[in-house]
Amino acid sequence: MNHAQLRAFHAVAELGGFSTAARKIGLTQPALTVQVKALEKDFQVQLFDRVNRGIKLTDAGETLHALTRRYFAIETEAEEFLKSVGAFRSGQIRIAADGPYHVIPLLARIREEMPEMDVNVSFGNSNMVLEALVNYDAHIGVSSSEEFDDRFTVLSESQHPIILIVPQTHEWASVKSLSIKSLHKAPLIMREAGSSTRTVFLKALTDAGVQPDIVLELGSREAVREAVAAGLGLGVVQEAEFGNDSRLAAVSFTRNRPVADERLICLEERAATPLMRELARITES
Repeated sequence: MNHAQLRAFHAVAELGGFSTAARKIGLTQPALTVQVKALEKDFQVQLFDRVNRGIKLTDAGETLHALTRRYFAIETEAEEFLKSVGAFRSGQIRIAADGPYHVIPLLARIREEMPEMDVNVSFGNSNMVLEALVNYDAHIGVSSSEEFDDRFTVLSESQHPIILIVPQTHEWASVKSLSIKSLHKAPLIMREAGSSTRTVFLKALTDAGVQPDIVLELGSREAVREAVAAGLGLGVVQEAEFGNDSRLAAVSFTRNRPVADERLICLEERAATPLMRELARITES
């Protein structure tokens, strides 16, 4: 099997187009097209459908793409191993995180311990973090999700209380803490489904017998903050995420405080690699 042909196919499948893929791997578009067509001809299979001036993976292409993700991930692991022999003097660490607040301390430690490594961070909700790991788009994930299956392993974890945020004009703005039962029928602004903070908090409401009145669902914690500041309802964030916003007040919960577990995770198959062992070491130090 021709490695260059697989590499050309994988680039097109990953990036969704021949011209973009050609620029990515340093080939001309005609040269890249020749490689893909040769792969299709050698194995007598169609990997792409050409539709509406674009391309779409065929069923065979989808299956091969899943395999090439694993294939090139293993190639990357081999490269990382060789670089680890040289004390991680070069290379890249790709991180998927469900927010900037918990990943920044990790970045600081990586910068201190592995200064020659390039670090790339992408952000999304907890579901997107897991998807990035499964698709080999990230080496490690930083997530509050509790729903990991046996494909993943936890390298380290920490706990963070969830707090209520209210506008400074709200009657609770001067209150330091209150019972979660106080939120019965209160207008709540929540993150979208897939947010681990939302999952943990809604479970705490259910356990307390509180019926939530969700008036808005928004796609980021920043959007939640803005909506709360505008007086559209009350929101929740992890305590470490509150920051210094003069428009808002933070209120803790008394008794049975909801707590989110922030975890550093990776694919189980990658847990024993030198890079993962080194990342686990520096996060525990």
